[in-house]
Amino acid sequence: MMKSWLASILVLIAGFFTLPNALAAPEEIQVYLDEFAGVGEWGLDIHTNFVTSAQTGSTTRKMLRTTPELSYGINPNWEIAGYWLTSKGPDQGSGALVSDGVKARVKWRPDSSVNAEKNGSPWYWAVNFEIGKLNPRFNPDQRTGELKLIGLYRSGNWTLGANLNFDRALNAGTALGTTSELDTKLAYRVGGSAEKPVQLGLERYAYRGALSGALVGQGKNDMTFLAADFELGKWEVNLGVGRASGVTSDRTLIKAVIGVPF
Repeated sequence: MMKSWLASILVLIAGFFTLPNALAAPEEIQVYLDEFAGVGEWGLDIHTNFVTSAQTGSTTRKMLRTTPELSYGINPNWEIAGYWLTSKGPDQGSGALVSDGVKARVKWRPDSSVNAEKNGSPWYWAVNFEIGKLNPRFNPDQRTGELKLIGLYRSGNWTLGANLNFDRALNAGTALGTTSELDTKLAYRVGGSAEKPVQLGLERYAYRGALSGALVGQGKNDMTFLAADFELGKWEVNLGVGRASGVTSDRTLIKAVIGVPF
């Protein structure tokens, strides 16, 4: 059974490489759903992506980005987490992972979302706040902040998730101001159990750029991924391959989010 659905995933991923368009990759490529650390419990996710092709002359070609995320559940309503951004590429002479900065976040969900599954509600929502200090190699805005609005709807085998992100550079004198991005995920359960589903779906990351000022409408890009979600033992895996269009440097990449069991 596992071999059959895994083979289907690999066939779909291979076929997706033939699509046109381009890709731009941040350190974390994920649509937030209802993941939440248990009270007093730790969680560890490894976010990683590999750039298989990029624009001519781009330093991101064959670049590997790896970002561990350590989270902790304070209580049923609050979760905190920290990220360490790293990357390794052909232009980095040492061949070792280089630090690209750190981020911290706090996530809040209301009591209605805490008890959504218990009460049989298909709806879930939460809010995530994030700040970061980044290496200017890929992001000239060394201090950043983000507000992420999280929404989720589940019905039968279908899952629909959406994140509306508002980002802002916290550097003094930045020209870009506040930017927006809409991330969406549509997934369908093709196997597994209700507790451990195997899902296939699409993820789209639509960066819309500045909300105001002289740079409105500039720098837009859209990433689309064919993604699979499944569990291997106690390991949780989100695996995808994507292309993008718009103002980008990368073309094609493979990404994964791996939940490490404690």
